[in-house]
Amino acid sequence: MLKRIILASQSTSRKKIFKSTGLYFMSKKPNISEEKEKIKIKRKTKNARLISKKLAQLKALSISKAYKKNVVVGSDTMIVCNKKIIDKVKNIKEAKAKLTFLSGKKHQIYTSVCVCFNTKIIWQHTERTTVHIRNLNERDISDYLKKCKKDILKSVGCYQAEGMGPNIFSKIEGDFYNVMGFPIIHFLKFIRKEIH
Repeated sequence: MLKRIILASQSTSRKKIFKSTGLYFMSKKPNISEEKEKIKIKRKTKNARLISKKLAQLKALSISKAYKKNVVVGSDTMIVCNKKIIDKVKNIKEAKAKLTFLSGKKHQIYTSVCVCFNTKIIWQHTERTTVHIRNLNERDISDYLKKCKKDILKSVGCYQAEGMGPNIFSKIEGDFYNVMGFPIIHFLKFIRKEIH
């Protein structure tokens, strides 16, 4: 039987996705300074896919060192719009500016997953999904932010697909779970094939 999976993440949406599948897991905060590591990686590459892949690896490996007999899952999400990497906002004012920038545009979400066992990487996957944001005027954005409140600050794109996010979407191309923060279908295929 598969030992408890360790999700190297404190993300509320990732934990919800894992719980919804009935996976036997616990979550642990990765033993890395994510912002410092991201800065180091960005000095070497501006490729969002590679940045998310490297961060997912670092997160998984940081926990795998202490839990060598458990499958450890690290994940990271990056968003790119008009060739610009989008970072998390710190406050509602920044969220308003971010939504103004994303309005009427499409952007790409890259989520990388890295699975480790006994400090070795045994599986990796990066999923790309394109999200189209409808044209939003100032009132649309203000109303949306009032409804979402500070929960919006937890999400890189200033939306939560499982919450109020669909109100500002015009189209999604690809994996909806990826928009939520974790491409669970690909991960479950791996678990069924390789672990059991």
